[in-house]
Amino acid sequence: MKITSIEKVKFAPGKWEEAGEVMKTFTKLAQKLGFPEYKIYGAVSGGDVVQTLYFQTEWASMAEMEALMEKMFSDAEMREMMAKWAGVVESHEVTLLKELSEEELGI
Repeated sequence: MKITSIEKVKFAPGKWEEAGEVMKTFTKLAQKLGFPEYKIYGAVSGGDVVQTLYFQTEWASMAEMEALMEKMFSDAEMREMMAKWAGVVESHEVTLLKELSEEELGI
């Protein structure tokens, strides 16, 4: 089952530039660990438009996502980056989506 993750990240006031440096580090480490490509969005209207980004990642399966998360948490550089991430983020919400078929929807 394919999974799409949407991560809504609101950065703490005054931490936008610092967050950019942390994201550069994440990108480097993510590539090293085999993280799938992801897209970054900013809201044009509605919801949180200030200091908020949305990250979209397509996963082949929950198992793929879980395996990579275990790999990330066991990597010392990634854990160090995560500690810095916590210092620049006000909130970080993750939503996992799966596409529904017409059959599943009963239509």
